[in-house]
Amino acid sequence: MNRFFEFSQAQMKSLTLLAVVVLLTGGYKVVRTYAVPEEDHPRPWTETGLGRYQSTLTLDVNLSPAESLELAPYIGPALARRIVDYRQQQGGFLSVDSLIHVKGIGPKTLEKIRPYFKVDAP
Repeated sequence: MNRFFEFSQAQMKSLTLLAVVVLLTGGYKVVRTYAVPEEDHPRPWTETGLGRYQSTLTLDVNLSPAESLELAPYIGPALARRIVDYRQQQGGFLSVDSLIHVKGIGPKTLEKIRPYFKVDAP
């Protein structure tokens, strides 16, 4: 009898694990090769160094979804969600200065984020 392809239970587990690792590694490489690199996503700012940013695109706070608002510096997921919630409750913002009414945005934060936002329509 040919015992070349007979494996013990422990060997089968090892081979199965090895096959899974090889498949996952190959899949990861395919995704990394064909996925859109993050650098290709539009950003409303460029970093100028030393933690400073320059606005390259302004987002309309009355139209942008939370995910887009998060693209701006100093705006995280929680603050973006509060901006959208405030917009829905109040019917929109009349100006960028109205962002001061959103919890978490004070005068200093407003000055930092002002270049990245605009208000075209309430």
